[in-house]
Amino acid sequence: MYKLTTIYDGGISKETYGYSDALEAFDAFARCVDVGFGMETATYNLTLPNGKMYTKNFDRKGLVSQK
Repeated sequence: MYKLTTIYDGGISKETYGYSDALEAFDAFARCVDVGFGMETATYNLTLPNGKMYTKNFDRKGLVSQK
């Protein structure tokens, strides 16, 4: 199971979506391109079935980081 977790403003709001198909999961992760519904920050985590995690961090000032 692939899981996409969205965390806004350091954990104030959190959403988790599950995907059984890898292509759908990576497509949803690729569509995460801005702060979204967050007031200041947004963190998007894609967790793979083997435990590996990909992360994107965005803030309202335009700073972006990925792991």
